[in-house]
Amino acid sequence: MPKYLVKAGLDYPPNRRAEAGDIVDDIPAKSIKWLRDQGLIEPADASAKAEVVSDVEIDEPVAVKPAPVSKVVYATVSEDE
Repeated sequence: MPKYLVKAGLDYPPNRRAEAGDIVDDIPAKSIKWLRDQGLIEPADASAKAEVVSDVEIDEPVAVKPAPVSKVVYATVSEDE
């Protein structure tokens, strides 16, 4: 299991407590992403650094058309104005 360094005290199921500086490997998988995003935990070993947890599912890649280029209008300004 990946190990994480706890940056702030955390209570997590089932009835567990980790203090800042603790290295733990029993944080629920569904909580790892948001805890990392909030800066409350960080990877403590290579397996945690390689783990990617995402809430987004990608079905198929989508082709994106470039935006059309609009016409450019030039204006000249005389020094008399």
